[in-house]
Amino acid sequence: MMKKQNFIIVIFILFFLLICFVGYFLFFTAKGSAIITKLAISYYAKTKTIDIEKSEGSLSQVARFEKLEFKDFALLPKGSTVKIQKLEVYFTSFGEEGLNVNIYNGRLQLPNSALIIFEGKLQNSNLNFNIYSQNIKLKEIAGLFSGAEDLKKISGAISDTDIYLLGSLIEPKFSGKFQLEQLLYNNFSLSNCPVGFNIQLKNIKKEAELYGKISLNKGVITGPRTALVNLEESRISFAGEPNKPLLDLRGTSYVEGIKINIVLKGAFDKPDLKLSSEPVLPEDRLLVMLMTDKSWKATELALGKAELSVELAKDFIDYFLFSGSGSKIARKLGIKDISVTFEEGRKGIGIKKEISEKLDATYAVEQRQSEEELPATTQKVGGEYKITDTLTVGAEKELPQEQKTPVEQKTEDKVTIEFKKEF
Repeated sequence: MMKKQNFIIVIFILFFLLICFVGYFLFFTAKGSAIITKLAISYYAKTKTIDIEKSEGSLSQVARFEKLEFKDFALLPKGSTVKIQKLEVYFTSFGEEGLNVNIYNGRLQLPNSALIIFEGKLQNSNLNFNIYSQNIKLKEIAGLFSGAEDLKKISGAISDTDIYLLGSLIEPKFSGKFQLEQLLYNNFSLSNCPVGFNIQLKNIKKEAELYGKISLNKGVITGPRTALVNLEESRISFAGEPNKPLLDLRGTSYVEGIKINIVLKGAFDKPDLKLSSEPVLPEDRLLVMLMTDKSWKATELALGKAELSVELAKDFIDYFLFSGSGSKIARKLGIKDISVTFEEGRKGIGIKKEISEKLDATYAVEQRQSEEELPATTQKVGGEYKITDTLTVGAEKELPQEQKTPVEQKTEDKVTIEFKKEF
């Protein structure tokens, strides 16, 4: 019995000595400190390959590493590398609060971007870092924002990036500036825009909160089907919820010689869109002009003078910035149907607008041209009245366009009765 107890005591002592030896090796030798540092960097930076050319000191005092190189990042494009000329790591107390890190001459090389230079220090959970680059492709850094799927859809480039990272680890502050050369998102484009920002993250261990503002000094906004908008001094503010920014955007646009002033303010989910023009035109018509980059002067009778509601402003943002279908806008403007004709020798557009529950107004303009004749433009205005669910009566009047030709145009006027029956 005594021998068995002695054996257990010996095993316990050996195990204790082994732990002490491993602890001493990891925290009091250069090689052990290098192993701990590699494991920590691999975990937080999501990198598989780490090479350290020279290491000295230990984590018990100050561990110094020179000529570090990191490869095979999970969140960066293939071929990305990080090199750090000198890295110092030491603790002033146990735990994350006592961790201190100094980085000298760090360089991130992405496949298609200019060199990203960074350096700074972490002292007692307080950050003081600077990041600079002449040119960064946005697609190559989108993977860093693993929790924001929409950011992964963007592309484009920024230049003259100068960013400062300050504050504590749990409430970091980001400030700086960059030139937005081009931002592409679902065929929406913002280009030539100087950007300044001063934002702070809070409560990052639970539901992250975002505070601060982003300033846009100018820029050009375009979409695949929209008018060009010259952005004026604007800002985007955050008051907690990252997905509910406060907008204060201003810009101007010219559509066929008509200047349109644009002001978009309020919360992102409850925007207030105000449109004005020189000469003065109804807001709903200005909205259509911005959406299509055409004045549609002849369609003025088909559009009323409706004010732009919050819902309509939200749909405009979806259409203009995020390439929405525009069907919501059409419904809110009372436009029930839009038809476009584009054939050889014939092109035109037609609109049906709801006047009341039973009355619809129609307008169409069409231009015909052959090789032998001058172009002929005709306009048709009409209306349809719904008597019952199955019976509709309508009338249409054709208005010929004046031409410099002696040939007299014949107009086609008609009255229609539609009877709908399901068989």
